[in-house]
Amino acid sequence: MEYRQQSRGRPLTVYSMSLDKSLFKVGVRQRMSKNDESLHHLKTGAFSRRLALSKLGARYGARAVRQSILQRFGGDEEAALAKRKENIDFFVEELGRLKGSVVKIGQMMATYGDYLMPPEVAEALHKLEDNTPPMSWRAIRPVLVKELGESALLALEIDEQPLAAASLGQVHRAVLRETGEALCIKIQYPGVDDTIDADFSAVMQLLKVSRLMPSTRNLDDWFGDIRLLLHKEVDYEQERRDLDFVYQALADDSRFVVPKSYPQFCTRRVLCMSYEEAVSVNAAEVADLSQARRNRLGRAVLDLFLTELFTWRRMQTDPNFGNFRVRIDSNGTDDKLVLLDFGAMRLLPNAFASEFCDMLLAACGRDKAQFLQRAISLGFMKPHFPQAVLDNFVDIGVDIAEPLRKIDDTVPARALTEDGQYCWRHSGLPQRIVKRAVAASISKYFALPPKDFLYVMRKLMGVYALIALLDAQFTADDVLETYSPKE
Repeated sequence: MEYRQQSRGRPLTVYSMSLDKSLFKVGVRQRMSKNDESLHHLKTGAFSRRLALSKLGARYGARAVRQSILQRFGGDEEAALAKRKENIDFFVEELGRLKGSVVKIGQMMATYGDYLMPPEVAEALHKLEDNTPPMSWRAIRPVLVKELGESALLALEIDEQPLAAASLGQVHRAVLRETGEALCIKIQYPGVDDTIDADFSAVMQLLKVSRLMPSTRNLDDWFGDIRLLLHKEVDYEQERRDLDFVYQALADDSRFVVPKSYPQFCTRRVLCMSYEEAVSVNAAEVADLSQARRNRLGRAVLDLFLTELFTWRRMQTDPNFGNFRVRIDSNGTDDKLVLLDFGAMRLLPNAFASEFCDMLLAACGRDKAQFLQRAISLGFMKPHFPQAVLDNFVDIGVDIAEPLRKIDDTVPARALTEDGQYCWRHSGLPQRIVKRAVAASISKYFALPPKDFLYVMRKLMGVYALIALLDAQFTADDVLETYSPKE
């Protein structure tokens, strides 16, 4: 989940970036003006939200009818397509106004299911990530009082102006009076946990009725997992346990910083943790680091993913760049990755994780028979499929593992630096994989993948993209060797 600092509703910078200390003054203060775009109330009642969604469906339906008339009688196909895109943008923008789990449902669909829906719908849903006006202090403070009590709040000096806002909650900076420690308090919006099931059913129905998403049993089952993820994301006690797990697991690894939790200020709807100074991964200061320093950060990103997969069997599955920050070492080269947001941590079933790890190692070793065997075992392919389909699927899987094995003559020249290192930014690997997948024409055979597979693959592709963003250049076969079975 990406939190964004707000100013009159406009996103300026992501949560945990370095802030001018003058922006934060100790003590709670009221800075909301009549022109502030902060929300004072969420429609959390089941009836009011169903009514709002019904109205949205009716308004979208009227627009769709006008679009159909234009397409049928106007004769201008390009204008009709432009009108359809405009209507979809309208639909998504109106969804965003409901905030809460409606927005999160759209974000998750865009993140995990974009290839299951029309591209223009997925593209519009991605925009929900940028539309998160905060709630006002008068709406948020009662949540803190109810969850922590007035006496606990006396121990904190909270900045009333939100530092960041997202679809399910927002973050405020604070100071622990007794020690002066800088904190972040993540506060869930009132009532959102009570609306998840109704919102999910209503949004799915609305997407189907409006024909923005196909209706199949497989899709219903697959997207049903998003409902479970949403319930997990509003359980801040579970997020704190996952945060504590990673904090302890990486305590001795100098490459990473994980916020420390403060259990005395944590409940199911409030999560309190240390404020960790850092900059965005796409900040100019990171781009200006030496190649060696960016390589070290890129290796750390990849190593963390492999540790989650092979060792922990527990993975933070949200591929958002906002979940990584960089703490730059001003005195040397000991830069650190700051890890944020563990609401999307997912336990990987041992049986699945073992099969997937074997599948990945087979792809890295070009063991096509083993790769296919695991693909059949996991349910992607069936042994009776045409051999050409099976071969194409295996070749695509082997391509995905290109950065994780020793450089050979199959790696294109543009993916290599002058000294033979793998250049993640210029490799063009994602585009090559997509092109090959389309050319393979396996869609009529390829079944919806197991949910865990899709979450892990999304994370892997996010890891690749983040390493490319850092413009890291390194071969990764030695990184993977650590996790390969020893003969």
